[in-house]
Amino acid sequence: MLMVSDLVDVAKNAGRGAADVGASARLRFDRRRGTGVAVVVWNVCRHCNMSCPHCYAAATAAPSPKDLTTAEALALTEQLAEVGADTLILSGGEPLLRADLFAIASRARALGLTLCLSSNGVLIDAEVAGKLADVGFSYVGISIDGVPAFNDAYRGLAAATDRALAGLRLARAAGLRTGVRMTITRRNVKQLPDVLAMACADRADRFYVSHLVYAGRGHAMAAEDLTRVEARESLRELFARAAVLAAEGSPTRVVTGSNDSDGVLLLGWLAARFPPEGVSAVRELLERRGGNSAGEKLLAIDHQGHVLPDQFWHRGVLGSVRQEPLAHILEHPFREELRTREARLGGRCAACSHVGLCRGSHRERALAHFGDVWAEDPACLLLAEELGAGSGCDAATSHQAVTEARV
Repeated sequence: MLMVSDLVDVAKNAGRGAADVGASARLRFDRRRGTGVAVVVWNVCRHCNMSCPHCYAAATAAPSPKDLTTAEALALTEQLAEVGADTLILSGGEPLLRADLFAIASRARALGLTLCLSSNGVLIDAEVAGKLADVGFSYVGISIDGVPAFNDAYRGLAAATDRALAGLRLARAAGLRTGVRMTITRRNVKQLPDVLAMACADRADRFYVSHLVYAGRGHAMAAEDLTRVEARESLRELFARAAVLAAEGSPTRVVTGSNDSDGVLLLGWLAARFPPEGVSAVRELLERRGGNSAGEKLLAIDHQGHVLPDQFWHRGVLGSVRQEPLAHILEHPFREELRTREARLGGRCAACSHVGLCRGSHRERALAHFGDVWAEDPACLLLAEELGAGSGCDAATSHQAVTEARV
C-alpha cells in the first residue's frame, strides 16, 4: 500500500515529518526480511452476498463445506500469535456472513493482534458496528466501485451503495477508523473522482485505490485493465487531488495498492512540484518500504486454511494449516525465493533501476499474463525511458519529472 497523502505531505514540507510517517506506519516502512510475518489477510469464508466481476476469491453465493471449523479457526489464531503476526485483516467472501466471526476476532484480539475488517459494508447495522468496536477492530474498509447506479449493478445487489455508505457511517459513529476501497478498470475509472467525493463527504479516514489483479474472476477481466497511459493519467489526477485534500485539511487520506510501480510514478510527480530535499525524503521512505512484500512480511490464508504469499495467489500454496503447523509452513523454500526476488526478475524488471522500490510488483499478475512467476509485471506504469538502466534512480526520476512538468 502506497500512502500517497502522507508522502505528498513529506515532499511538500521539504522532508519534515518523514520520521513521523515512518513511525506511525512502522509495518509499512520496516523492510523485514526474516522468517516472520507482520500482516496476514485471512479470507475466513468464500461466500458473499454480492457477485463482483473482479473478485479475486471468485466468491460464491453458498457457504463452502471446506471452510475451517470454529475450532480450527480459533486454533489458527493461536498459531498466528505464536509466529509473531502483528495485524490480522479478516476478509472473505463477505466475512460478516460467517456466524462465528466475532468469536474468532475476540480470540485474535485477546492474543494481541491488531484487527481490521475488509467488507462490502451492507451488513453493518448499529448492532454490528457496536460489536466491531467492542471486540477491538481498529479499522473497517468498505468496497465501493462506482456511483450508485453503476456500483449496484456491478456488484449485483440493489441499493448496495446506499447500504455500504450507511454501514461506513455507523462504523465511524462507533469510533472505528473507516475507509473506502475502489478497484479501477476501464469500466469505472472515470468514476474515480465521484467515489473519492463520496468518501470525503462521509469523512472516511482512507480512500484506497486498488489496481486490478488477474486472480479469481479478475483473471477474465484482464483485457479491461487500464493501459499504461490510462493508469498514469488517472494516478496523476489522484495525486493532485490528494495534495488538494491535504492542503484543505481533509481527514480523508489517499492510498493506492496492488501496483508497486505507483511509488516510482509518485516520485516523478513530486519531483516536478516540490523541493529536492522533500523528494529525497520520500525516496528514502520508499526504500525503507521496499516494494512488494508478498510471502515475506505479508501472507494470506484462504477459507480452507491454505497459506499463500498474498490473498491474490491461488497457485502458490505454501502449505495447509490443516496438515502442518503454521510455523513449519513459514519455512517453505519459496519464501526465500521471494526474499531474493530482485535477482530472479526478468523482462523490464531485470533492467529497471527502480527495482529496489518496487521489487517487480505483483508476481501473480506476471504469472497470470506470462505463465512465468519471475516475468515482468504487465501492469508496470513506467515508460521504457524511465526504467533508467545504467543511470540510477536519480536520472530516471529526473526524466520523469521533466515529463510531468509538461503535463
